[in-house]
Amino acid sequence: MKVSNIMTRNVVHVEVPGNREHLLELMNKHGVMGLPVVKKGTKEVVGIVTRTDLMQKPDEEQIAMLMTRDPIVTTPDTDIKDVAKILLEKNIRRLPVVEDGKLIGIITVADIVWKAISRMNIDKPIKPYVQKKITAVWEGTPLPVAYIVMRLADVQALPVLGNEGQLVGIITDTDFISLSEVVDESKVSEVSAASEGTKWSWDASTYIYIAKKKLKLPKKTVSEVMVTNVIKVAEQISVSECAKMMRKYDIDQFPVVNAKGDLVGMITDVNLLKVLLET
Repeated sequence: MKVSNIMTRNVVHVEVPGNREHLLELMNKHGVMGLPVVKKGTKEVVGIVTRTDLMQKPDEEQIAMLMTRDPIVTTPDTDIKDVAKILLEKNIRRLPVVEDGKLIGIITVADIVWKAISRMNIDKPIKPYVQKKITAVWEGTPLPVAYIVMRLADVQALPVLGNEGQLVGIITDTDFISLSEVVDESKVSEVSAASEGTKWSWDASTYIYIAKKKLKLPKKTVSEVMVTNVIKVAEQISVSECAKMMRKYDIDQFPVVNAKGDLVGMITDVNLLKVLLET
């Protein structure tokens, strides 16, 4: 199967120069968490910018400073197994698709899982691909703390545990982006100067008020914003069936439970991508 069979053709993108507010507007409007960046007035790909970039650089406003420059790209004639290998090796989720140096589409982990793996009738269970070591948070955790936990653990979703250790919800990096707001923040900077080399000296202090816009999370706890109707999967469900569920519910990860209903891990679309290289 080729990239052209499953890629998204009418790709949403941003231009440079450009700013974060427009980027956030597009992400929220179209429900996407990563966009190709093109040079203004052209379709020449110069970068890619993701939700991770936004959260890691909350003080930065310019897309040119947020984006990853010279991203890896692919072509419509590339085999999807080759794309899957790149995505796994580089730990990325999307590749711009170019033809004659111009952006014509994008292919993502979700595209491969939803449009290919879900239709391949792979009946092996997901159990061998489940992430057993996972990071969870307590429902009373403040949002900024939960975000730091997610960033340090390098995951895209956190199961939320109640007071008795039971699974009560889930929160994802998508939730953090949608909850973030751009706020104005002022900082005072003091500049001092002094003369040297004479018995006379002078001291001058100048206070400069620096205004900047910062991405900030609201002062809420995880329980106030988490998804409580958590969709879970059993560890014996097949790979293709799990992929179909991801497509149906527009979700890229599920908590995994055993026969007793206890939480035993997480399964992501990236985990399922590994199966493709084994077929």
